[in-house]
Amino acid sequence: MSLLNLDIKIKKKKIKMNTKFLHIADVHLGKRQYNNNERYQDYFKAFKWILELAIQEGVDFVLIAGDLFDNRQVSPYVLTEVFYLIRNFKTKSQKALNHEIPLICIEGNHDNPIYSRQSWMTFLADLDLIILLSGEYDKYKKTISFDPYDPKTRRGGMIQINNVNIYGVSFYGSSTVHLFQPIVEAITVDSSKLNVLIMHFGVDGQDQSKPGIKLSDPFNNLHSKVDYLALGHYHKLYQLPRMDPWIHNPGALEITDIKEVFEYFDNDAKRGAFLISSDDKTHQTKALICENGATDPNLIPNRKFMRVSSIDIRETTSFDESIALVLDKIKRWGTPTKNSSMASEPNDLNCPILFFNLEGQINYSRLDVNINQLRHEIMENFALLEVRIFSPFLVSSLDDIKVPQGKKTIEEIEFEVFTAMVKENSMFEHVKEEVVELMKNLKAELLVGKPNYPALKDFIKEWCLHNAKEFKIQENLPKPEPEPEPDEIPEVEEAIEADDEIDLDLDDYIDNIEDTEEAE
Repeated sequence: MSLLNLDIKIKKKKIKMNTKFLHIADVHLGKRQYNNNERYQDYFKAFKWILELAIQEGVDFVLIAGDLFDNRQVSPYVLTEVFYLIRNFKTKSQKALNHEIPLICIEGNHDNPIYSRQSWMTFLADLDLIILLSGEYDKYKKTISFDPYDPKTRRGGMIQINNVNIYGVSFYGSSTVHLFQPIVEAITVDSSKLNVLIMHFGVDGQDQSKPGIKLSDPFNNLHSKVDYLALGHYHKLYQLPRMDPWIHNPGALEITDIKEVFEYFDNDAKRGAFLISSDDKTHQTKALICENGATDPNLIPNRKFMRVSSIDIRETTSFDESIALVLDKIKRWGTPTKNSSMASEPNDLNCPILFFNLEGQINYSRLDVNINQLRHEIMENFALLEVRIFSPFLVSSLDDIKVPQGKKTIEEIEFEVFTAMVKENSMFEHVKEEVVELMKNLKAELLVGKPNYPALKDFIKEWCLHNAKEFKIQENLPKPEPEPEPDEIPEVEEAIEADDEIDLDLDDYIDNIEDTEEAE
């Protein structure tokens, strides 16, 4: 070997592959918060900003960890706007960087039910607008496979870009915990590659109103194969553990619920995106934060929300007098009036949404309180996109009427009700979070136009078999009749474990439970 060839080989070993990518989630395109057209556009504006940043930074790809859409039943209008937005982005990136920036996605719970293989995300993938990754889970063998992405079929579970191996798993709801070990077994480790896994679930403790996956040993064991876990689902930015994090959740790109506004003002809860630079197997992560408004070019622009302190109307003698007091208080707090220099047009993100509480013990009937009238007066006098008024602590000295209008969302109330129902049965003690999540998923599927009942039944069977050991479901199962052995046994049947040989018939199981209860 010549000295020249030796020198070339040494130089090659010193070359490091540098990759840059963005990680976002919970974009919720198509959402029309407060039934407001400008709010509909706000979600597109945040997404467009990210796509423009991707071109400016020259990233190699963008990860979208679920919930690109707000609703799986996408209207033609929303789908058309998404189509042209992504197509134009691909054209612009090709022109600016000489290559298209791929959008690598998984399906979240808002994108697609976990019981169907076809969605608007698969439609976008078929049009070659996105790369949709989905590892295939075999419920009989209890294994998951990540087939390499095929550009012809536009399907696959993993893709390699530069020095990064990207694996994707769709939303699995309450069954997520059972995927961790199969994922660990399916992913291989390459000392020169960064392993990225995209999933859609929340971590326990990061959102008190939602059940999350606990940081158990099977969960933490993912880190033996995964260098960067790219999550979506919870709308708050967090990275775990605090020292040397490998779990990353960027949060939603825009406010989707008033609860998130309270969290922002009370706890400074952040949302945004992550910009990642990777050299071989190492990586550095930079958090990009959403702004309350649109004044700082370094922050992700969002609609501005304003909160004024609770307004006490106890000294007023009528609701008309209360309205005058509220208008004066709001003006003193700096809310822009319509004729002021601070006023912004509704399509300007700095045109705010105002929210506040009414409180105090009033000397007139609670029935005289007309929130709609108060809202109308505020909108007539101030340059606002919307106003939200809460009155959970407003009571009357003349009657006992108290309207419960606190900060709880429908989702939070639903979570509390489901949790209370599950706690009544001690059989579910060790899987109560999973049962609550199951109930939420089933409720969502039963509310669609044409529920897929056979698929739902199969899903419940699979869930029960996964969790059988936790509440001893198989002890109550009727014993199946012996069947004649077939001449040939399919490969899939050979892989079924002894514990899974019982084909759980939900109807028979329910009947069996009812018979047992009657006997008792």
